[in-house]
Amino acid sequence: MKLLIVEGNNEQTRLQRGAFGIKPYHLMFQEMLRGLVPKAQTNFAFPADGASELPTAEQLEKYDGVLWTGSSLSVLDDIPDVQQQLNFANEVFKSGVPFYGSCWGMQIATVVAGGKVALSKNGLEFGISKPIDLTPLGRKSPLTSHRKKTYSSLCIHYDEVAKVPENALILAGNSHSKVQAMTFDYKKGSFFGVQYHPEFSTSDMALIGSFLSEKLVNSGAFKSLEDVKEFALSLKEQKGIPTEISDYQLHTQEIMAWLRYISGE
Repeated sequence: MKLLIVEGNNEQTRLQRGAFGIKPYHLMFQEMLRGLVPKAQTNFAFPADGASELPTAEQLEKYDGVLWTGSSLSVLDDIPDVQQQLNFANEVFKSGVPFYGSCWGMQIATVVAGGKVALSKNGLEFGISKPIDLTPLGRKSPLTSHRKKTYSSLCIHYDEVAKVPENALILAGNSHSKVQAMTFDYKKGSFFGVQYHPEFSTSDMALIGSFLSEKLVNSGAFKSLEDVKEFALSLKEQKGIPTEISDYQLHTQEIMAWLRYISGE
């Protein structure tokens, strides 16, 4: 299996977070895939970097799947870092290669396919998601039917899908965002994505929380820096964390389901 991982952050953000000890998102994905499909070959693409050469739709056809990471960007911003990613996502759909996206990856795919993304009226959803419920379609879908009817995941997002693309099937939602998982077809391609981050480990989330601690307090997600510190420690030590998050195989299960689905298993 040959997979392309698309990094959602630009080089400056990766370096800034790397100095704090946070792995770039594309390497988090690669590490996850090594555990799920050890024999898979992975390559990277960096559309937010601008100068980097990107595969054409024709060159993308040699891949079995494309996985798009999260990002600190907002798809609502009209800047080159965003537009370059929208353009590349369109190439992915033109290629017909199966397309998966976490959080930002789902938002990018949504906009390209004619849907809409907006700032959530419920503000920031961070850390452990509010309980996510499978829809009747989600309980039947091979992409999400393995999940418990209600579950939690690691998450961080201000934006959400406000209008799904034509023919989209909503597979899961919660009280914060009605679209937490969905699938749709566009051009020659098929897409599956989630609003949360199954690829994050609890230690990844703890580091990100520590890095963003002041923003998290200013946004009202936490009352104090001490509260952020306590939450990060609970993630590191996996105290009071739902099993479907602390057990990494359970946490990554929709990505494993997608990999099986695209390989015809």
